Amino acid sequence: MSVDRDKLEALLKWYKQDVGKHLIATIIVNREGLVMAALKGESETEVEEDVIGGVSALVEPVLTRITEEFSSGAFGTGTFDTEKHRIIFCEAGPEAIFVTVLDSIAMVDPIFPYAYLAAEKIARIFDGRTVSPVIPKLILDQDIQNIERKVDKLQKIKVKSGEYAYKLILGGEGGVGKTSMVLRFVENSFQTDYKSTIGTSIMKKECDFEGLESKVRFVLWDLAGQAQFKRVRQSYLSNAEAGILVYDVTRKDTFESIENWFNEIKNVSPTISLILVGNKIDLTEDRVISTEVGEELAKKLNLSYIETSAKTGENINDAFKMLALQIIKQYVFTEEV
Repeated sequence: MSVDRDKLEALLKWYKQDVGKHLIATIIVNREGLVMAALKGESETEVEEDVIGGVSALVEPVLTRITEEFSSGAFGTGTFDTEKHRIIFCEAGPEAIFVTVLDSIAMVDPIFPYAYLAAEKIARIFDGRTVSPVIPKLILDQDIQNIERKVDKLQKIKVKSGEYAYKLILGGEGGVGKTSMVLRFVENSFQTDYKSTIGTSIMKKECDFEGLESKVRFVLWDLAGQAQFKRVRQSYLSNAEAGILVYDVTRKDTFESIENWFNEIKNVSPTISLILVGNKIDLTEDRVISTEVGEELAKKLNLSYIETSAKTGENINDAFKMLALQIIKQYVFTEEV
């Protein structure tokens, strides 16, 4: 099978950046155990052959069991601990397994969502589909520790089965692309004859998590950004559990208004889970807000950050999925196998 190894290696570099100092190595292997791509935690270069051999030897005793336990191609995820290491195995579709090797003091819970997002992207690369290698930085509660360390025990990472429904609101100035994002996510379409939202628009969409035996259903409230609708928005913001703050990377005024939107939403729904999105990254020549500036604001507001294009569809599904993972992380548990 012909696989774009450059894309796999680019993806691993993003993954390493997000996982951080506890990462020893990350490897993508096919179902026969052949290494397709690998990266050391302490270096931006490819892993040398002897290091690949050492890590492969570390995971080999449980790789057969993983292949048997996760044979559906549905992104099953597991963890295996040794005295010196913590290992996350994540099925990446029917062709590959994604392996993350951490040091013994690492917490698995904050890294699991990254592994899951990366595995989905790996599966798309193996299928030959278009995919961005970017893995967004997630803001996660570091105090949640549902995945217990158990030496020499293979554990499946699961989410309590069920359907979780959340009211999701999109906030931001008029014309930043909120409606286009929703249409791309719900209908996979893009309309060039844009019309401003009046008051609010409501749509529904499910986020499936294959292998996690759970679904997240979003009821999407697309709020009008114009100032004259501010009074109307207050009632729509009430009881919202999830939200996306959107600005246009080509319009500085929409970026500068984000903190006002953040405060308005938090005043009405203080426990809401929010992420920050910089939209319209397809307009590269018109861009005035850099990725670094967007990340700085996200850090200031303690929000996860991702950049999207509703026109091309780039990172749209990732934005909604990362928000869903951010919400349901509290329902993660393990099961010994």
